[in-house]
Amino acid sequence: MLEEIFEPKVIVLGIFGCIKTVDKIQDNLTLILQELGRMPDKILIPTEGNSSIYIEHWAESLHIKRQIFQSDWVKNGKIAQIIRDDRMTKECTHALVFVKSEKLEKLSKKIFKKGKITFTYNLESELEVLTKALEPSHKSSRKTEQTLLKFQKKAEC
Repeated sequence: MLEEIFEPKVIVLGIFGCIKTVDKIQDNLTLILQELGRMPDKILIPTEGNSSIYIEHWAESLHIKRQIFQSDWVKNGKIAQIIRDDRMTKECTHALVFVKSEKLEKLSKKIFKKGKITFTYNLESELEVLTKALEPSHKSSRKTEQTLLKFQKKAEC
């Protein structure tokens, strides 16, 4: 009888946005650990923000690998943060977004649409986990028929 090989799912947690209250950061990280059921294998941290320093020390104390992402403001100018967030989004499997602006709200939805489990924390509300499929906000006006190539006819499909 063949036994199945157990392959653990890697958890790479990306941190987006920042928050100044250390207590809230610790509460959110504790809730995320409870939700995941284990420690993340790696944490992706931006260099900006006081919360990044706290999260880095927290990860170090728990012996979690961490990767720091810097924004190259000199080379990329105003889009440096967007480029950095895109790099982090590609690498992470899970995300924690501290939502304090509309831009970060859009980022959390973008990460979720890419199929990643997203935890959002808004100052007015508690920690939210986005795991359900988002419904489109408007109906598509496109037909659902298959697109035909130039040489194809409807009967061939």
